[in-house]
Amino acid sequence: MEGLSWKRKALDLDTKYQIIQAVDAGGKSKTVIAAEFKIPKSTLSTILKDKEAIISKLQSAEYGSSRKRIRVSNFEDVEKALFEWFKSVRSENIPLSGPILLAKADEFSVKHGHTDFKAYQSWLERFKKRRGICSAMTHIESSSVDSKSVDDWLTSQLPMLLKNYSPENLFNADESGLFYKLVPQRTLHLKGDKCHGGKKSKEHITVLTAANISGTEKLKLFVIGKSEKPRCFKNVRSLPVDYRSNGKAWMTSDLFTLTSEWVNKLDQSMRRQNRKVLLLIDNCPAHPRVPNLKNVTVAYLPPNTTSKIQPMDQGIIASLKSNYRKQMMTDLICAYDKKEKYDVTLLSAITNIHQAWCHVTSQCIVNCFRKGGFKLPDENDKDDSELDEDDIPLANVRGMWGEVTLLMYRQR
Repeated sequence: MEGLSWKRKALDLDTKYQIIQAVDAGGKSKTVIAAEFKIPKSTLSTILKDKEAIISKLQSAEYGSSRKRIRVSNFEDVEKALFEWFKSVRSENIPLSGPILLAKADEFSVKHGHTDFKAYQSWLERFKKRRGICSAMTHIESSSVDSKSVDDWLTSQLPMLLKNYSPENLFNADESGLFYKLVPQRTLHLKGDKCHGGKKSKEHITVLTAANISGTEKLKLFVIGKSEKPRCFKNVRSLPVDYRSNGKAWMTSDLFTLTSEWVNKLDQSMRRQNRKVLLLIDNCPAHPRVPNLKNVTVAYLPPNTTSKIQPMDQGIIASLKSNYRKQMMTDLICAYDKKEKYDVTLLSAITNIHQAWCHVTSQCIVNCFRKGGFKLPDENDKDDSELDEDDIPLANVRGMWGEVTLLMYRQR
């Protein structure tokens, strides 16, 4: 240690806590730890002496632990009310996001009589820094993709399909499971706090989505649950989706093919409209060949390629689920503020998934088809650079939905 010249400096709470952890971990002497953090041994001893106070202060996070001096907000009453509300909500393990905090900040500003306050993202970032709030998580691997099959299908078969059908009459359909009571796994929380979530619900439904390549038509959702006559359906005359049931809430070949079920109903609908349409689906066992179709032609995507070229898997279903979770969280926060118990029923889940489907934009659908290799006829002559500017469906949807969630919450 000879020849070292110590320069006394202010240490933030995070650094002090790291020093405490290093000492508690053992394996290194206090002299070595002091040298690593470039502090004298006397400072290290003082930190260890104040260990409990440091940990307590870090966990309380009354102000951001990385800040060496406290900057007071111009609207301290709003910020204090929002922070107390934040801690109260998180104590119930309810996930929170930026748009929700912005909406609550505006609400508190009205309650405190501030007419010149407006909660913007920049204010929120400063608030999170001052109060020690950060974001944390409380990818599904795709199967191996046959690149050759993808390229061959996109260059040889797909152009013929696009040639024979107008964009309005070329549909893709796919189903996905939805754990409809499961809250988001990412939340804002206080530094030093552990992110505890509630018990993960395993109650699920299967949702089949279908839309055309131009994004102008989204077919009615087909939802599969476990119960044939759920108690929450009592006195409900109609649903915004087509609902069926089986013991495992999965899509089966019977539900897909029977005369009264999905594909045949679609065929009957197109017959009434005098339309000839092409339906692209994957070749899973629940999608067998369907005989005697008059106006719907079913074409199957190549095996082991759906994660690459299935439009629904390129972001449409992800957008639907994202919209559903945000609608669910809006309802949950509203119930919390009203001191009401919030319970997700199959009926409320169906209502919310229908609303979420309505909020999936046509631009998102077009972008996801394009990402899977599908291009509208008038796009073939466009430069790739021009197309790439719009090829961000999820980012666009998240941004738009952030504003929609904020407006919905404020209206409530």
